Amino acid sequence: MAEIDPTEQTGVSRRTVTKAMAWAAPVVAIAATAPLAAASCIPTVTLGPGSCKCPGQSTDLPWHYFLKICAGGVACPESSAVLVITKVYTKANAQPRTIWQGSQEVATGDCVVVEGFANNSGNFLEIEYHVKGTDTTLTAEVASPPDCNKTQNALGTCPT
Repeated sequence: MAEIDPTEQTGVSRRTVTKAMAWAAPVVAIAATAPLAAASCIPTVTLGPGSCKCPGQSTDLPWHYFLKICAGGVACPESSAVLVITKVYTKANAQPRTIWQGSQEVATGDCVVVEGFANNSGNFLEIEYHVKGTDTTLTAEVASPPDCNKTQNALGTCPT
């Protein structure tokens, strides 16, 4: 058998491997946190200015809604997510009444206008939506908008 000279080095030393691992670990840790930072955007919907409704049967458009639905959220830069609004309904007397149903996309930092009606005017509206590319339906509860004749720069009018 041939003898190996302990002073002769072949290949990569343990010290070199250890140094390489020490430098690689922080890079992996930084790369692993990037998706978490992106996921910290929690998209939400709100009613924007000008949203209003025609109350009861006192107008020619009873229970008609003009809604400006806006997308935003905690740590959501403009256009960082696209929400798909699928349904708006009121829950007067615990009975859901659909106001509008369809598919309307809105990017964070932006708004869309939808118009619809129900057969009542509850104090709260439910807005169903999901983040584009996902299947999880989210629901936002918002206060029902004020009467159009009491709203500055109302999106609609309620003829009598």
